[in-house]
Amino acid sequence: MTKITEYRAYLEEFHAEVLEGMRPALAEHAASLSDLTYSEDDDGIWAKVVVNLPERKDPWVRRRLIIPAQGPDKDAWLAGTIFSSALTEELDRRRT
Repeated sequence: MTKITEYRAYLEEFHAEVLEGMRPALAEHAASLSDLTYSEDDDGIWAKVVVNLPERKDPWVRRRLIIPAQGPDKDAWLAGTIFSSALTEELDRRRT
């Protein structure tokens, strides 16, 4: 069994929180979330987000480790909140 399969419920909760958390920032930037995927390696499970921004020809892509190899270090809601907050902050910095 892969770690992604093992943590499926966690990733579903994480996914829902990221979508909810990023909704205001995406609207503010007239952007759209085109993809949120997961991959795994020896370090753990990674989330990759792809955002389409109107001022960019190529999508804006960010990838972060969300579940370390030894297992989650925070609940899915908190992980999703931190992930979406970090991305929102980075989007906002791009404007200045």
